[in-house]
Amino acid sequence: MRNIFLILASSIAAIAQTTTNITGDITITFSQDTFENEFIYVESGSVGPLGNATLHISAIAPNDHGTILTPIQVTAGFYFNALDSITASFTLNDPNLLTNPGTFSGGKITGGTGAYAGATGSLSLAFGASATITGSGSLTAGGKTTALTLTNFHGSQGCPGCVREYTNGTVSGTITPFGAVTGTFRVDNTTASDTQDGKATITFKLNANDSFNLVIPLDANGKSSVTSIVSGGTGAFAGATGSFTTSSVTDMDTTVRAQGAGTITTAAAGAPIITQVKTAFGAPVIASNTWLQINGTNLAPTNTLSTGVDWSDAPEFASGKMPTQLGAIDSVTVDGKPGYIYFYCSAVTNPNCATDQINVLSPLFDSAQGPVQVIVTRNGISSAPFVVTKVSLSPTFPLFDTKGHVVARHLDFSLMGPASLFPGQSTPAKAGETIILVAYAMGLNGSVPQTEGSSTQTSTLPFTARCWISGLQANVAAALISPGLYQMNVTVPAQTPSGDNPIACVYPGFPFFPGGLIAVQ
Repeated sequence: MRNIFLILASSIAAIAQTTTNITGDITITFSQDTFENEFIYVESGSVGPLGNATLHISAIAPNDHGTILTPIQVTAGFYFNALDSITASFTLNDPNLLTNPGTFSGGKITGGTGAYAGATGSLSLAFGASATITGSGSLTAGGKTTALTLTNFHGSQGCPGCVREYTNGTVSGTITPFGAVTGTFRVDNTTASDTQDGKATITFKLNANDSFNLVIPLDANGKSSVTSIVSGGTGAFAGATGSFTTSSVTDMDTTVRAQGAGTITTAAAGAPIITQVKTAFGAPVIASNTWLQINGTNLAPTNTLSTGVDWSDAPEFASGKMPTQLGAIDSVTVDGKPGYIYFYCSAVTNPNCATDQINVLSPLFDSAQGPVQVIVTRNGISSAPFVVTKVSLSPTFPLFDTKGHVVARHLDFSLMGPASLFPGQSTPAKAGETIILVAYAMGLNGSVPQTEGSSTQTSTLPFTARCWISGLQANVAAALISPGLYQMNVTVPAQTPSGDNPIACVYPGFPFFPGGLIAVQ
């Protein structure tokens, strides 16, 4: 198993920066490996009488040396826009249903967002030929019960590249001076090989407030490195740094006992602390050549302009490069490589920034996937490393508004969207019209190799995305790469109804983040 990792935590009051010597005697107990995204459907269609929606279905399955076991947990999400969604779950006890699904019955609606927050109910799905789905159910939300009928769902089945393999387990033992500890851990085995090093991570909580993380590098044989890195935490340990050196490891097949010592240093007052890293407008993962959103505290000066600071005047552009330093932000590194800083804002001066925020274009990565570290340095002070999962693709559409209207233009480059979006400037698409969409995180592998840091490059993508608008397949005519942006020319199907229509896309098989809308008139 490519796994040994632990995170240590303590219930102590918030204090000024201090360094604490620790010793540990930890036992890690392994559970079954799991496959995530073993089963993928991405569709759009009608949820009567609620309206059209995008449907994402995925599964998490235990496995034994690559053999799927049960029970299999299936999640189905219906996204009417970027605000309103419904979530349902199924428990399957027949592994053959992943290759020949037939009918999923006994599903439970477990919640939702926006208008469907707190929703409950039931759901059944029937899978037909050519990745079509129908179904029925009952939804209770806001004190009202509604019978549901699913029709006209069309889209894509399967995504081999989306599958991720994890080893999970539990942690118990003693960390002095903090006492008895427990925890859970995870190792990402997706790209495990005889030559590829990896990392193990864990999030352990002693209570609801205080935790700190330990990231343990693994060599290609799955053995832990001697020294592991403290990588932030929560409560008193938000922004904590330090290290833990293993002096003894005893491997007992299903358990591992690790002993060692190290130090933990709490964050200095005013030090930058990262609380989130995600694909902008998308999932909490990252990929190459991708716009990232980094949130936290003390990431930007409290006197930052109310409009924020962007790279418009960066001198690097004069030489065809993108800036790796911007204003008070000395650097943002992603997996040890410099990112390209586009924008930052302060929650103190900008009401649109709920927390301090930095937008960064990620560097060009190798093909390895798994946990990587993000570090922000401001005015010479670095944050604790924040661990986020690197994937090969994480496609998403940037949005004009919170409801979910995608960033789009007509072929004359005028703005496309509801007339009310930008009064006097935006107009809806027409059925049969070809429009220009912009996407993020569609990866590399273009016809012309990308050059690290270049602001002027362009290329074409090796695959063509597939898209469905309200259950109707749309023709996708082009896909071009530039730094952080991907252009797709999409023809709106002639039968598309007027109004807001959900768009579901895959590339190549990887689902776009759901919730995007195309306005049609």
